[in-house]
Amino acid sequence: MIQSGSVGLLAFVTALVVAGLVMRAGILDHPNARSSHVRPTPRGGGLGIVVGFLFSLALIPLPAPADQAMLGGLALCAVLTALLGFVDDLVSLDGRIKFAVLATISLALAGMAGPVTDLGFALPWLAGWLGSALFVFTLANAVNFMDGSDGLLASTLIPAALALGVLADGPVAVAALALAAATAGFAVWNAPLLAARGRLFSGDVGALGGAVIFAGLSLAWASTDVGGSVWLVPLLVLPLLGDVLLTMAARVRAGRSAFAAHRAHAYQLLISIGLSHRQVAMIWGGMSLSCGVLAIVASALPSHLQLACLVVAVVIFTLGHRRCRKLASSHGLDIHQ
Repeated sequence: MIQSGSVGLLAFVTALVVAGLVMRAGILDHPNARSSHVRPTPRGGGLGIVVGFLFSLALIPLPAPADQAMLGGLALCAVLTALLGFVDDLVSLDGRIKFAVLATISLALAGMAGPVTDLGFALPWLAGWLGSALFVFTLANAVNFMDGSDGLLASTLIPAALALGVLADGPVAVAALALAAATAGFAVWNAPLLAARGRLFSGDVGALGGAVIFAGLSLAWASTDVGGSVWLVPLLVLPLLGDVLLTMAARVRAGRSAFAAHRAHAYQLLISIGLSHRQVAMIWGGMSLSCGVLAIVASALPSHLQLACLVVAVVIFTLGHRRCRKLASSHGLDIHQ
C-alpha cells in the first residue's frame, strides 16, 4: 500500500508540474470547424500524463525479468507514441505518416506486452498478435477522437485505469494506478471543475500516449490472467470505443465517410444541444465507473459469463447512444455532420 501510494504521488505531482509547464509554454490550439472551443487554448498538456507515468516506473520493484521486459517495452512505446503526438501537435503530420508509425508501435507493443492468445479458447500466436495490435491501434485512435471536450479524457481513463489496478496484480496493478494518478495530475488543469472550461488541452501527445499505456497494461494483464479475462478489457473502455465505433457505423449507413473530420460523436452532439463540458464529463465518467465496477464483479465469473457481461453492456450503451442521437436530431442537428 505504501509503495502504491508513493508511486501514485510521484505520478500525480510530476504530471501536474509538467502539464503546468506546457501550459505556460503557450502551444496554442486554434479553433476550427470541428472544435468545441472558441478561444485559442494551450495544448500538449497530456505530456504530463506520459512523463508522470514514466517517472513513477522508477519506484516499482521489478524482480522478474519478464516484468522488466514488459514495462521496459511499454515505456519505449509510450515515449515513441508521445513523441509522435507531440510532433503532430506542433506541425500537423500527414495522416499516412501517423498511421504507419502508430501501426508499427501497436505491433511492437502487442508483441512485448501480449499477445493475447486465450479467449476462452486458444488462438494461433500470429492471430493473437495481430488482434492485440489492432486493439492498441483502435484504442489509441478512439481516445484521440474522443479527446475533444474538457475533462472527458480524465473522466474515462481514470476509472478504467483504477479498475485495471484492482483486476491485475503485481507491477501491472501498481503501474495502472500510476496511470490513473498521472491522468489526475493533468486533469487539475484540464477538467472543468471550478470554471466552465478547462485551461489546458491534452493534445495528441496525451490522448495517444495515455491510450497506448493503458492498452499495453491491459494486454499484459489479459495475456497472463485466467482465460476469458480478455473480454473485460474492452468493457473498461466501452464509453470511448463505443461512441467512436457506433458513430462511424452511423455515418457509413448515412453515406458519409467514416474517416472524414466531423462533429457527430455523441458527446459532441450533447454539447451542441446545450450540455456543458462538465456535464458531459460527468456522464462519461459515470459510464466508465459503471463499466469498471461491472468488470470487477464479472472477473469472478466463468469466461462465457464475462463475455455475456460485455455483450449486455454493449447493448445498453448502443441503446443509450441511439437515444442521444435521436435527442440531437429532435433539436434540429445534423447527426451525421
